[in-house]
Amino acid sequence: MKKVSTTFILFIFLSFTPIDEAYAQGEVSNGYNPLSLRQVHESYLMWKRTLWRRVDLMEKQNKPFFAINRELSKVMIDAVQRGVLIPYSSDSVNDSNIMAREEFLANIQQETFEEDDPFGGGFEEDDPFAVEDDPFAEEEEVVEETGPVFIPNREFSIFEIKEDLYFDRVHSRIYFDIQSVSMYLPGDSFYNNSGVEKPVASFRFIDLYNLFKSMPKEAIWFNERNIAQHKNLGDAFLLRLFKGIIVKVANADDIRVSELYSKSRKEGIMASFKVEQDLMEWEANLWEY
Repeated sequence: MKKVSTTFILFIFLSFTPIDEAYAQGEVSNGYNPLSLRQVHESYLMWKRTLWRRVDLMEKQNKPFFAINRELSKVMIDAVQRGVLIPYSSDSVNDSNIMAREEFLANIQQETFEEDDPFGGGFEEDDPFAVEDDPFAEEEEVVEETGPVFIPNREFSIFEIKEDLYFDRVHSRIYFDIQSVSMYLPGDSFYNNSGVEKPVASFRFIDLYNLFKSMPKEAIWFNERNIAQHKNLGDAFLLRLFKGIIVKVANADDIRVSELYSKSRKEGIMASFKVEQDLMEWEANLWEY
């Protein structure tokens, strides 16, 4: 009887344990990466590296992600404004760096500057040429204050994809596992006065995938060669229909490929291609052992 009572009390305790809390505890202890869309236990990983890819949506191959009124940036910005997508301040995308919605909106607003008046603010009160109480003077137009002016969605054309590349020893396959996607304002944008790429926000890919799947008519990878075969943006990412160069590989100094291998931008791009080729060669040689 005592054993039954103990079991009953334990059942009651588990029944009132919040599901989210229990799930969060499980994520930490069960050996699975909560950011992975494809759940693989850490004991199955024989080899793993983390890569960062720079994706320019203005490039021809990436244009389907950037169709007019269906831009990837538009889908993401609209979702944050509606409160259905959480932005993060870095690509680690954990709970400690969640970005406030107000901060995100500030990052996509146009900067305003006060222009200097060449006349020093107009006539002074004691100016003998100043006209006072002119009966024919037109009434000054009252300018109403408006809300913030946002940068056009098509200006956000640079994205950085952080992904894990690993070998699954159980299935004997190499997988690319996207962890996060970061959005940037290009350095040559009319709305960017700094001249360097400006980070806007980062997002968990698993959140983006679920968002894209919930928007089958809006989140479209535009197939201009066959408009009957558009794809969902989530599927387009999984099928790796984007083109991006490797700009960073996880390293102890946390520096980029261009800093590791080269001194000029051109050499940096060549070094990125070399890293890509080395990974492909490693995969090819893997099956020879």
